[in-house]
Amino acid sequence: MKSSHLTIKDMAQKAGVSVATISRAMEAHTRTKVAPQTLKRIDTLIKKYGYTTNLAAKHLRQTVTKTIGIVFPYIPGIFYSIYYTHILAGATEFLLETDYRFKMLLLKEGAWWDDYNFKVGEGVDGLIIIHWFKIFSNQTVLEKMDIPYVLINDFDPNIDAQFIAADQVLGGRMAAQYFYTNGHRQMAVLSGPVWSVDSRLRLDGFKAFLKEKGIVLDENQVVDAKFLEQDAYESISGFIKNNKEITAIFCCNDQMAFGALRGLKDLGLECPKDISLIGFDDELKASLITPSLTTMRVDIAGLARQAAKILLERLKTPNKKSFQPVISPPVLIERNSVKKFS
Repeated sequence: MKSSHLTIKDMAQKAGVSVATISRAMEAHTRTKVAPQTLKRIDTLIKKYGYTTNLAAKHLRQTVTKTIGIVFPYIPGIFYSIYYTHILAGATEFLLETDYRFKMLLLKEGAWWDDYNFKVGEGVDGLIIIHWFKIFSNQTVLEKMDIPYVLINDFDPNIDAQFIAADQVLGGRMAAQYFYTNGHRQMAVLSGPVWSVDSRLRLDGFKAFLKEKGIVLDENQVVDAKFLEQDAYESISGFIKNNKEITAIFCCNDQMAFGALRGLKDLGLECPKDISLIGFDDELKASLITPSLTTMRVDIAGLARQAAKILLERLKTPNKKSFQPVISPPVLIERNSVKKFS
């Protein structure tokens, strides 16, 4: 039975920990300092007894705060990436035109947030979540959440959740088709980190189109450059040596394409004369470099604005449990980085 009379000392006694540990477990910025097994035990008790630290927090369960939480997992260098800053910009620009505020939550890895009460702990009415799988241990957490939310990208049709995402598979297919149509048959890929769902989906689409044409990528034709320009730059020398026949490289984001272009120049190779490149995202720099980069345009700021709009609509019907994924097709932006064989 849930109790509204438990003190923090009561909770500490039931969990077999100190009062300070209970306090750390209930604060977003200190949760990762608690051992995972201890945190799980505390979260289970908090959920069982409906414990909150004070009367104001209890009241907050029923209070509308007009605040939206924008949740990012901490990834080293996260806000050096235009991808994440555009998400933040798009969502906040939309929210600031309404009567809602926003609160950015940058959550450290090391502890799952499955049982954390974001409404009480952070004072938010709803969540926009990026890379949900780095925050929650499994998809059932999403399906049981009692706070409205929207997930940006990392789409999985097998998860019953409110997604808004670019069609990553289609983007990969379009890149492969563009290379193929322009005469390329020996291709390779610079992929994102192994944890990235979007990178895997882009690669899946690229491979699927080539397979339909009787072309199979070998393992050494796909290199993980972690979505980072420097990693792509450092990888390209060995990559080219191991794949001397390739004429085209699909980079699963523009940052890696920028690094690949630098690396090719250091090797004395020209783009697109020797090696053609296609990127993904269409960052501003893509149109400014030489040669300008052919890429798949994804309006990530637009997706974030739409995510905020959908979330506010869901807040009007918080008990609605049906979801309709919103999938946006990317657009091929043709510039000067792909050689066209006659």
